[in-house]
Amino acid sequence: MDQNNHTLDIGCGQFCLGGAIGIDRKKYPAVKYVHDLNVAPWPVEETFTYMRCQHVIEHITNLEVLVSEIFRLAENGCIVHFITPHFSSSASWGDPTHIHHFSLSSIPQLFDMVLGKEKFVLLKNEIKFNGSIFELIGWLICRVSPKKYEKYFAWRHPANEINTVIRIVK
Repeated sequence: MDQNNHTLDIGCGQFCLGGAIGIDRKKYPAVKYVHDLNVAPWPVEETFTYMRCQHVIEHITNLEVLVSEIFRLAENGCIVHFITPHFSSSASWGDPTHIHHFSLSSIPQLFDMVLGKEKFVLLKNEIKFNGSIFELIGWLICRVSPKKYEKYFAWRHPANEINTVIRIVK
């Protein structure tokens, strides 16, 4: 699948996927649309089969606008890939521009609240670790029960990121 021809890289900054259309609040060479992602409608008229939102959602004030605009611009079956720091990660709390801190259930709950369960399918939702030997205990606990990991062990054995992939249903 040549996803770059129909890819929107949301909040891409200076690291837009090759061949993708970028939208960001600042002008960078690969950014086609300069726009505040908190304000609807986004000035985009194309529709997309793939969207990436990498280390962006935690900066967005109006998450309802983000989800609604993703849905508006998505073709049926569009894959939307989110990567964001896990709430236990120092990356989540270390950046003063982060407005939200996410758990494993946050993005699916957000899509359910804004769109309803019938408008998306959760394809992947996982907590990622860096692979350090120091994270082995947290990783093992998370493999057994992500819910128990987040409730009882996340602060003692921090994770790195949340990797969530959804498919839009229209």
